[in-house]
Amino acid sequence: MRFDMPGLTKEEVRVAVEDDVLVIRGERRHQATGAEEEGGGGDWSGRSSSTYSMRLLLPDDCEKEKIQAELKNGVLTVTAPRSKVDRKVIEVAIQ
Repeated sequence: MRFDMPGLTKEEVRVAVEDDVLVIRGERRHQATGAEEEGGGGDWSGRSSSTYSMRLLLPDDCEKEKIQAELKNGVLTVTAPRSKVDRKVIEVAIQ
């Protein structure tokens, strides 16, 4: 799975599994530099934040302990391997 998260670093991103749900959160708080703060302009000047939140239900055959995540160039890649399940097919007679 791929998620675009431009501007976020791996320290600002959290990936976790809560029960059967993959939870991805990212938050970045921007602070103004000294020159911007000197200009005044009230509480809103010089501060902003961006947040990202996603919850995905994982399939039953997902190996939750082996989930891996990598953040590179603003793209979070999450790999969730699936266990091999032998499908058993039983023919049902029609009466």
